[in-house]
Amino acid sequence: MEFEDFLKIQIQSGKTNWNSKSELIRAAKIKVNGQSNRILKKFKKHFCFDAALNIKNKAIKNYFDSQIPNSLISVEGAVNIINQELPKNLKIGETIIYNRLNDTKFNTGKLKGQTLDNQVSKTKNYNVNISSSFLQKIDQINSKSEKFYLNIEDTQAGNKCLRLKIYKFDKSENTVNSSKKIISGTKINTTFPPNEDSIKEIKQIINEQTK
Repeated sequence: MEFEDFLKIQIQSGKTNWNSKSELIRAAKIKVNGQSNRILKKFKKHFCFDAALNIKNKAIKNYFDSQIPNSLISVEGAVNIINQELPKNLKIGETIIYNRLNDTKFNTGKLKGQTLDNQVSKTKNYNVNISSSFLQKIDQINSKSEKFYLNIEDTQAGNKCLRLKIYKFDKSENTVNSSKKIISGTKINTTFPPNEDSIKEIKQIINEQTK
């Protein structure tokens, strides 16, 4: 089949979303070269070649918008959470997260990726002793609902931080108990210095996000 005929069939059947020009050309079982690109150029207006990128950007944007403005985020953690929402063939890596963080039009919440430098600059806020009364406050927060979880983690610098996770819930597919909701992902996954100010801020965030 001629390449032009193949392209016309794709347009007629509505198969116009492709990840790249090369993917479309290879689907026609021909080589990617100057000739095939010149033919495709005549039909370019009928096709969209950013389907995969648009899906990735939407998932990243949803994650960014769910975070606290001006906060630090773990790039590695963001990748893991976002990939849970993406199809297996559209997984992302850390590079695209850093690129989107540097894009001020995309990163409207002015988020920053955690690096060794900005972690070390705030070390004094995390280099503290955790008292038993502080641990009790964490337990009290966790006892109020299963919609979120607060715990103490070790930082890369060997100190302590508070990590807050607020979960997303969807209805169970179990036909016996379809009204039951199960965890389907994470709305917020961020860290705080382990102090009283953080506890106050965390309580406020939980109230706003779990209404």
